[in-house]
Amino acid sequence: MSSIESKIKNRSANYKRGKNRDVNFRDIMRHRYKSIIKNKRESLLEKVRNVAYEMRENEVTSFIDKTCIKIDVDEDDGFHSLDEEDKIFDEIKQEILDEEMKWICEQDIDYNVYLQHLHNSSIECPVCRTGNLIKSTVNTISCDVCHTSIQTFLGIDALKNNMENTVAEHSSVCQSPIECIVFPTPYDNSMFMLCNICQFLFQIS
Repeated sequence: MSSIESKIKNRSANYKRGKNRDVNFRDIMRHRYKSIIKNKRESLLEKVRNVAYEMRENEVTSFIDKTCIKIDVDEDDGFHSLDEEDKIFDEIKQEILDEEMKWICEQDIDYNVYLQHLHNSSIECPVCRTGNLIKSTVNTISCDVCHTSIQTFLGIDALKNNMENTVAEHSSVCQSPIECIVFPTPYDNSMFMLCNICQFLFQIS
């Protein structure tokens, strides 16, 4: 083999070795930083939900900068210059930013669907008139503010219908305001509609 052929072969081998190192270094950094961020996603989501929508990208960028502190990669063996490492680091941070912003948008959609479902599956608490009654377990309905709780196998819609029908029945014979109270019974708590004027009393749960 001539000296020229030998030089070309060595140059080709060095290029391939350098290219493999570049890919290896990039993959190692990407894997490490993405793993760090994914393990802290709940903290990130909590932070961005407390800031204005237009400030979210800045908040995520700041979170990534504080979380992804530059890591020494032993496998690199000093092949890259500091400028090259910084460039790769910035590229990976941008990639992570894009992924996390997309993930946050997906979480927002899921959260809004949950809130809509919660709104559709709740009624105003007739006891405190501030919170909502929600189905907390299979046989329990409770208020998310005053924590009034009743044991019933009725669904929210069925309880709401009972309340509306009871109010309509009472108003047909008495125009006084009716109130809702919870009485303990031998086995559970039950909800009643009560009028102190006409002594109307009806169990609705």
